[in-house]
Amino acid sequence: MERLSPEALGQKVARKRGSMGIRAAAHEIGISPATLSRIERGRLPDSLTLGKVCTWLDVDPALFIGGSVGTADGSVRPTVQIAFKQGQAFTPQTAKSLANLIMAAHQSFIEKLAGEGH
Repeated sequence: MERLSPEALGQKVARKRGSMGIRAAAHEIGISPATLSRIERGRLPDSLTLGKVCTWLDVDPALFIGGSVGTADGSVRPTVQIAFKQGQAFTPQTAKSLANLIMAAHQSFIEKLAGEGH
């Protein structure tokens, strides 16, 4: 399954919203108008908000956060996506280091599962 970008999510939301006002659409989804505006501008929301938006769009959240990918040997491997909120209390280098740590842990987990025959 190919992952869609936050910009693609924003475009889908804007298309579905159409001429409906942003406040009305946000109320229908169950989120704030400011959050809906950020999503339409291509910002990826937190997982709870993404779930609400995807329910409203009637799409699988895995389209935006990842699911699984096929490998060269024909097997399927789960994927990982890492996103940090902008303006947090750590530097871009720290964020990159944390992302690398998470990806290494994910890879180790996948290798452990493969070794156990899963």
